[in-house]
Amino acid sequence: MRRMVNGLVVGLALMALGASGVAAQARFGLRAGFGVKPDQFVVGGQAEIGKLAFARIVPSVDVGFGDNVTTIAFNADFLLRVNIPDASLELYGGGGPTVLYADRSNAGSDWNLGLTLVVGGRLPVGGTHAVNLEGRFGIGDVPDFRLIAAIIF
Repeated sequence: MRRMVNGLVVGLALMALGASGVAAQARFGLRAGFGVKPDQFVVGGQAEIGKLAFARIVPSVDVGFGDNVTTIAFNADFLLRVNIPDASLELYGGGGPTVLYADRSNAGSDWNLGLTLVVGGRLPVGGTHAVNLEGRFGIGDVPDFRLIAAIIF
């Protein structure tokens, strides 16, 4: 459990350091959803910290509970957004590397690396707020699928 807490603290610190250089442009959000393989309830946070060429940089940390394992996923997503004409809905897709810490109740803990592909939609709510709904498809030793809803501030 101590390793899991340490991993979570390190991940949040890295997100904060990455966002500190562009704090005026950064937007933060809270996330929740569910995952499959392992079957879990997932909560977390994300930061939209800027752009790299055409892609937005969106790191996030998700903590999953259930299926006799607790996971912490550190995601480094690069997302491309597409505006739909005459609609406020934005679609996005992309992906990036995921580092996963898994603490199994009967089998110890380990670190894994994989790739996550992301597809989603974003709907503005009020001035600067938005709501996201995204599907996350894992490749490698990361969760197979997660459906995540987020509120962006």
